Amino acid sequence: MEVRRGRPPKEKKGLFAKDLRLLMYGFGDVVNPAPDTVNVLEEMVIDYITDMCLKAAQSADNKVKVKVDDFKFILRHDTKKLARVEELLYMSEDIKRARQSFDVNEVERPIKKNDMEDA
Repeated sequence: MEVRRGRPPKEKKGLFAKDLRLLMYGFGDVVNPAPDTVNVLEEMVIDYITDMCLKAAQSADNKVKVKVDDFKFILRHDTKKLARVEELLYMSEDIKRARQSFDVNEVERPIKKNDMEDA
């Protein structure tokens, strides 16, 4: 008997299908894996994400809003996943800083004929 927690399942079949096919191929499967295999893997991914979100919500200080630290707390015993989360958070901040330092007006300024001759 299957036990479902949280919200009732939505009919979002195929939400991760394209990405899962590519991941499966990247890890050594055939170019076009069987649809049943992709569906089973997709169910497993959705169940994992749902379970992680439920655990993070249960451990959250503020039961209304789940924060990144709640996910870090859940992953504290899985060093590989925790390290990956830290890496992705660092890269996100790095990209954010790079965007802030980038001057948008400099790119959007039209190039004039005189500017081309000066260069």
